[in-house]
Amino acid sequence: MGRRSTKLGNLLGLTGLVLILSLILIGFSKSLLISFGIFKEVGLDSFTLDFYKQVLGDKTFISSLIFSLKISVVSSILAIILGMFLSYGIYTSKAYDLYLKLPVILPHIIVAILLVNLFAQTGVIARVLYNLKLIDDSNSFVQIFYNKNGLGVILSFALKGGAYAGMVFLEIYRNISPNQLASAKNLGASDFDQYRYILFPFIRTQILEIFIILFNFAISSYSVPVLIGPTSPRTLAAKSYMDFTKNSFAYKPKAFVINVILIIIGMLSIIILYLIRRKDYEKNI
Repeated sequence: MGRRSTKLGNLLGLTGLVLILSLILIGFSKSLLISFGIFKEVGLDSFTLDFYKQVLGDKTFISSLIFSLKISVVSSILAIILGMFLSYGIYTSKAYDLYLKLPVILPHIIVAILLVNLFAQTGVIARVLYNLKLIDDSNSFVQIFYNKNGLGVILSFALKGGAYAGMVFLEIYRNISPNQLASAKNLGASDFDQYRYILFPFIRTQILEIFIILFNFAISSYSVPVLIGPTSPRTLAAKSYMDFTKNSFAYKPKAFVINVILIIIGMLSIIILYLIRRKDYEKNI
């Protein structure tokens, strides 16, 4: 009975994996064809590289690429640091992890709206500071949304990603025997030493994986950059969304070109992760 259940579970898992991969490959293939000018629904049926030349030759593309990479890298690093602090604080205080679960449940767009209501120049904090006579007017409050530094977008991704990273780290901590920490404490180890030599080695291998996950999500997400990001430069995902939603079909292949570029960036990040993990594995042999 046990063997049959295991075989059935493996079969169902393999079937689900094949289905997911099939959907991904179908979507990627369609995007690739449209980016090369094969879009029969609108009368395009000849292979061409013109759309790639137009996108790569656009002066705003490089600035959008740099802006996207900056937001994704910075927000992912901040998320991991925040997740490390939150998970350690909850683990050592034995507090309930609702503080991590709640941000994970909320969609990114909701988090962005909450941040705007709190930290915008007309938000709650600015009004409180104005009523306390700490600022002269709303314009005196720092502007973190809709500007070229992308602080609002970074903050939104960092808060959501920090909660996710914290949940992963916390589950790892809970699988560590408390006797290890107790023994270290009895030997005079400080809280920092306990974290550095006992807890951190368990999550070190997961940090890069979580970074890759958060990085790829941030660079491919368009909703938050469109809502609270600058109009120039836009992130690549936001630029693709704006091109795709334009009335003219001439812009749609360009949107798919950007999507293909984002997919390539994601694939390269996974390859880098694989090479690093393989190198670490060979060292440990």
